[in-house]
Amino acid sequence: MSSRTKAEKQSAGVRRPTALLLTTTILCAGALVATTARAQGSAPTQNRMVSFAIPAQPLPAAIDAFIRATGWQVGYPSRIADGLTSTPVSGAMPPAQALRSLLAGTGLGVRFTGSTTATLTGRSAAIPPAALGDAVPLDVIDVGAEGAGRAYVATRSVAGAKVDTPLIETPQTISVVTRKELDQRAVQDFAAAVAYTPGIAVVDYPGGPGAPDYSLRGFRDVGLFGVYRDGLRAGFNNYDTNFEPFGLERVDVVKGPSSVLYGQTSPGGLVNLTTKRPTAAPLHEIALQTGSYGRRQIAVDFGGPVDSSGDALYRFTGLFRNAGTQIDHAPDDRLYLAPSVTLRPAEKTEITLLASYFKLKMSAAEQSIPRSALGIIGTNVYLGVPGQSNWNVENISIGYRLDHELNADWSLRQNARYMHSKVDFRYAYSAAWPVELVDGHYYPVGLQDRPKSTNTYLIDTNIQGRAATGPVSHTLLAGLDYAYYTGKESRRNSLTTLTIDVLSPVYPTTNFVYADPWVDGRSNVGQLGVYVQDQLRYDKWILTLGGRHDWVVGTEIDNLAGSTQTTRDQAFTGRAGLGYVFDNGVAPYASYATSFQPVTGVYAPERGGGAFEPTTGIQYEVGVKYQPDGWNGFLSASLYEITQQHVSTNDPLYSGFTVQQGEIRSRGVELEGKAELTEELSLIASWALIGAEITKDNPAVGSATSSVGLRPKGVPRQTASAWGDYRFKSGALEGLGLGLGVRYVGTSENSGNTETIPDYALVDAAVRFDLGALHPDLGGASLALNVSNLADRKYYSAGFYDNTVLYGNRRQFLATLKYDW
Repeated sequence: MSSRTKAEKQSAGVRRPTALLLTTTILCAGALVATTARAQGSAPTQNRMVSFAIPAQPLPAAIDAFIRATGWQVGYPSRIADGLTSTPVSGAMPPAQALRSLLAGTGLGVRFTGSTTATLTGRSAAIPPAALGDAVPLDVIDVGAEGAGRAYVATRSVAGAKVDTPLIETPQTISVVTRKELDQRAVQDFAAAVAYTPGIAVVDYPGGPGAPDYSLRGFRDVGLFGVYRDGLRAGFNNYDTNFEPFGLERVDVVKGPSSVLYGQTSPGGLVNLTTKRPTAAPLHEIALQTGSYGRRQIAVDFGGPVDSSGDALYRFTGLFRNAGTQIDHAPDDRLYLAPSVTLRPAEKTEITLLASYFKLKMSAAEQSIPRSALGIIGTNVYLGVPGQSNWNVENISIGYRLDHELNADWSLRQNARYMHSKVDFRYAYSAAWPVELVDGHYYPVGLQDRPKSTNTYLIDTNIQGRAATGPVSHTLLAGLDYAYYTGKESRRNSLTTLTIDVLSPVYPTTNFVYADPWVDGRSNVGQLGVYVQDQLRYDKWILTLGGRHDWVVGTEIDNLAGSTQTTRDQAFTGRAGLGYVFDNGVAPYASYATSFQPVTGVYAPERGGGAFEPTTGIQYEVGVKYQPDGWNGFLSASLYEITQQHVSTNDPLYSGFTVQQGEIRSRGVELEGKAELTEELSLIASWALIGAEITKDNPAVGSATSSVGLRPKGVPRQTASAWGDYRFKSGALEGLGLGLGVRYVGTSENSGNTETIPDYALVDAAVRFDLGALHPDLGGASLALNVSNLADRKYYSAGFYDNTVLYGNRRQFLATLKYDW
């Protein structure tokens, strides 16, 4: 349920975040002490008996089967498993013994790095780096839940449960894009990262500020409000809405309501970005890239142990780019620096320090064109003012992750991050309404200066443990998180406008003059949440139960009016899911989940002037997952129904106000498969049907119309995609790799459903060559050419206004020279 105060004026200041951050830690520490006392005397995890039935098979598949049976995390250098076959393991035994038996005869060893973690080693792993000479060190693969490294198919995730859980045991659809897939497709932005993921449709926005604008299961999310980084919200600054894909290890798309673990989220789901972390094995990579629109880029990725003890690890990821886009005068420049260090001050304690600096320079032209101007305005025409309509961002973040093992069954984890974001945003928008060309080829433009700076504090502390009640085993999670955001923003409009001749653009050289600000204020938001979860296992049954309560306080300070408006929300959300894992790897499941999301706004004074309640969401989902033992793959199918209530709609009686009488329902089907069918061939395929519609709206009064039965803006009816990659490992073509993909986006509507946006299909391709196949001295060097929208098809998405559209990305070439050692 939800409660909220009426909007009111008050002069009280905003509580500083320090006290609540401290309270968060103290409360969880108290719970930790109590839990630790109850957990004493538990049997060591390594020595507990587990029943195994793992046949002889390719070693990577056997390790996956071991992970599913034990819940362990296992890491190993990627190439040492190629061509190896495991020894069959059968019967009840401790996991450590089973892992050693699995490796018998392979020539590999195992090093146990924790009670439920291990690393496989080959003979080269014991050789000091200085003794390797010209030998090529091995890449690292992490088949755990927070990194998939060189693996193509992820089988575990932390994002869906905040606990390392096999995907097959999670009663929710989660799509994972691994680092290997990001590299194969040469992903450069958010849209490309999720382009082959079912159920999510992203608006391509070449030349614009680049804010992620997407719908997930039929519900639109703009900016980073639905995006998380390393399990914490990516930010609150809606103008600082980008990230660097080179700095990521994986992308998890969690479908459906997830408030039970994360607090306020869209009912469609969320996207979690996992950044690169320090590595136990030496890692060195340099990549040079060039391509369309004058692109010049260099990227480096270094990591490994600081000393021979392995108690200190490091990672440094950096990227510099100077590039244009298909839009004239629209740059795509960036600088990304991300150092991190992992320290092990004690045997059972690990802390990873993470920092990043991100600087962007892009265009801030709206680029919305009238649909009637398609074919008149070229896909390269800049609808802004060069040098004056800019989007410049500086983002600094510092954080840490602390893991402490209390005993064999219980552990403490804490994530924290501070972010400062500063955005210089001068926005070029259409100065005509409705948006139309004047005299057939003139486009009027105005500028709006809207700088914004923010500070964000995030902390999440939880305890995780294992226990048993008779034949039922429990994986328990209890935590408390807190987020605090403060930001200031102003807006002022230019006193003059510019009329651009779209057939022959001429731009002014004098600076625009601006009026006094019409917006000048500060926003503060604090969210405190307490959550619990229990994953119960009985035989092959898995029951997941969770609940969370949130308190949210938001304050809007209007410096121009001299007023302060404070709103308070609270909500309880939950989840229940039941699944059954058959011996053959098939796992049907059913689940129920809820969500909430605060919204700003007040009712008309004639309706009492009360502040809005949060929107709420409910999802019912059924599905089946399949993870085979004989080959590396993961397949899933799901059906869902999501209903969002308390949606804001125009007030039919009082102009300029809104009411919360709307409701949106989305019913859909999703199919997805990822597989490494052989050592040479990998495949991805997906399809989604999205039946989203407005089910409640204001009644038609006077000239107003009801939207009941209409589709939400920009939500495609279906999406489909397929990507295949083949690498030649022998013969005359040894070292060559080929990739080919197609992605289809179905028809969608504008907000009034008066115009249909046509469907489109785009083809992507990749060619790679391992230069080491030519000569051993070239080992570690590779060349790649990636082409997106190979056929250079013109397509577009719904624009910001009903009668406008945004051009999509034209064909783009990317050539990459990379060297690993």
